[in-house]
Amino acid sequence: MDLMSPLFESLLIHSMTLIESGVDNATAMVVDESQMFADAETGEEPKFKLELNDKDINLEEMEWLGGWPRLKTVKTLWLDSNEFEDAGVALLAGFPTLARLNTLSLAHNKLTEQAMTALAESKMLRHLKVLYIQYNRLGPSAMTALAGSKNLSGLETLYAKVNPLGVDGVKALADSPHLRSLKELILERVRMTNEGLTALCQSPILDKVEKLYLGDNGLDDSAVETILGSGHLKNLITLDLGKNFIKQAGMDVKQSLLDQPDLPRFKFLHY
Repeated sequence: MDLMSPLFESLLIHSMTLIESGVDNATAMVVDESQMFADAETGEEPKFKLELNDKDINLEEMEWLGGWPRLKTVKTLWLDSNEFEDAGVALLAGFPTLARLNTLSLAHNKLTEQAMTALAESKMLRHLKVLYIQYNRLGPSAMTALAGSKNLSGLETLYAKVNPLGVDGVKALADSPHLRSLKELILERVRMTNEGLTALCQSPILDKVEKLYLGDNGLDDSAVETILGSGHLKNLITLDLGKNFIKQAGMDVKQSLLDQPDLPRFKFLHY
């Protein structure tokens, strides 16, 4: 691998933000900032955010990124809208410096099944809690790969909106034996239809979900009854059903949800 260009290294350094300083308000005025950053760099837990959205990052630069020692200090990594596509994700999935990564964002990258298979097979991402993969080209086979991944069983947020998952992709997600820790599931505009919703609502992957976004999926009035009869939404707080074909008034839908004993935590409806 060629040496990293000084320009790219400068980009990385200036794209790093300390997100966990370990400093409370009482001592904030007397903290040595340089020492605080030094402690974050050498600590055992990653405390930085690295935001590289819309930087036209290519495959060579992804290789440089993987060899950058400071990557091990990154807790949240944002790589939206770049140029590396599936091959770049395949590289990323093998970076040993990402073994403690908490959050990964890969939106708007023209990703397909190949990228999701690489993530699913990665033993470097076992601590990942939050995955953003919206606005890509992910169909049923891509979701099948993710849903079958034991390595990603710790995911708590899956943001997959605006992908052509279709009914089969949603069913693959619903059938996952591993994704049982999800608290936020964002599935707007994934071509779900009522059939996909029925499969989802029968799935234990919803048991811990607090936020469920299902907008713009071709759902009709029967979707409300499907949700009410789920039995897997005891932790649901927020539900989004906007831009569907549900004719019932929003206030009526919300009241029926509030009146359902199986939805004891429900509060908010986006409609």
